[in-house]
Amino acid sequence: MSTVDKSTTASASILHETVKENRFVTPLSLLTTIMIFMSFWYVEHSWDASEFAYLSQESYTGEANLTADRLSQVNPASAIFRLAIAGWGCLCFLLAPKFQIRLSSPLLWGLVTVGLFLMFSVLWSINTSHTIFKLAVFGSMVVAALGIASALSIREILTTATIVCLSFIGIGIVSEIAFGNFRILGDYRFIGTTHPNTEAIYASIICLTARMFLSSSGKLNYIAIVFFFFGMIMVWLTKSRTTLAGLLLSLLIIQAISLRGSNRILMISTLVVMLSLGLAGFTLISQSSSGTLGSVATMGRKDDVSTLSGRLPLWEELVDSISKRPLIGHGYLAYWDAKRVEYLSETFRWEIPHGHNLYLDTMLDIGILGLVVVIFTIFAAMYQALVLYWKTNRIEYSITFGLFIYAMSNGFAESIFKLPNFPLFLVLTCSFSMLFERLPLPVGNAVREALSHPSRIRRGNESEALQSESRSQIRPYLKPIKRPNLR
Repeated sequence: MSTVDKSTTASASILHETVKENRFVTPLSLLTTIMIFMSFWYVEHSWDASEFAYLSQESYTGEANLTADRLSQVNPASAIFRLAIAGWGCLCFLLAPKFQIRLSSPLLWGLVTVGLFLMFSVLWSINTSHTIFKLAVFGSMVVAALGIASALSIREILTTATIVCLSFIGIGIVSEIAFGNFRILGDYRFIGTTHPNTEAIYASIICLTARMFLSSSGKLNYIAIVFFFFGMIMVWLTKSRTTLAGLLLSLLIIQAISLRGSNRILMISTLVVMLSLGLAGFTLISQSSSGTLGSVATMGRKDDVSTLSGRLPLWEELVDSISKRPLIGHGYLAYWDAKRVEYLSETFRWEIPHGHNLYLDTMLDIGILGLVVVIFTIFAAMYQALVLYWKTNRIEYSITFGLFIYAMSNGFAESIFKLPNFPLFLVLTCSFSMLFERLPLPVGNAVREALSHPSRIRRGNESEALQSESRSQIRPYLKPIKRPNLR
């Protein structure tokens, strides 16, 4: 084969892979979306969740504790769905295109270290059987995330997450309307089919991924705008203050890294100033939340701002528990068994499913040493996303970077991104996806694909199809299509 033929073949192969990376939905990703929705819906959601009045401190009576009830018994159907999503991950792995793993990535070694830390925590767990069970649940989710990440592109993964979150929130709205609980004004928090803080995370994911649907042609811009404003409205209706702050910070940082030179420096400086002003404003509001300003800042909620809705007393209790086993913790989720949940709920008079702080909860599980490894892994993931974004100029990687910023900021008041549920599943899938580097297709298939779809490589679609560093390699082979004269 001549040098020109080899170059042409390589360019066609690269072009084919680039076209695949630009697809939002494929048959496999659509089936994956259905599987993910069904699995996590059954495990995490309840149609009549808005009917229960256990969400506020004032309504807690101690007669029923749904979290303790769930922890004290194993739901066979839930186990089946978790095994099903793990099996689907294995099938996706078998169907995945050829890839190689970025062995030199710090993210890989961070993830491996965290995994080993969690597995070995069985040896020092204060509740061995509970830790083994939770590790099995987490393991099934890891298998699913690995398989799906190997088969789908990062764009398909984020599109799948968007559809799943829209479905969760949409069903939640229908549920609240059916029970007569949906309102827009007054002392109201959108509960949907789970919990306001969880629904707020779903809405935030929609806001973050909306940017992905923007295009130079303008065909999908209206979808991006609708998704973004819908997500912001739902975040506001949940009245989740930490979520809103983390979302705004993430959106601003995504915008900052997309800028160049002095504009980026100016944007980052503005972020620092805004963050400082925000902290100062929160300090003033925490002292007195009365008046219009306080009502807006607290999103209309009437709970105690000075104690962060009861979190500060809880954190004091958790810090005391951490001090008893500071280095290696109590074992993966061993601290949060049914008895502990009931004890803490009775003590503080509100139902407490977790520590409401990702970093404290991590130290409860695997100690200070484990927290250091987890933080390193998160920063390694952010670094990997940033490198891939600057290398390929693909907006999906900037969104992934923003997702990790959001997870870290949300972790200061919530532990949802640490628990084996959909938000953590999304973070894991994005992390694994950045470790896989897809190899070019065989020569024959690549050339056949390029020739059978010439409209994808004509100059008019160049900006849509060529969003990678290989652009300069392919451009010499892009020629306008000659259309026959039908006159």
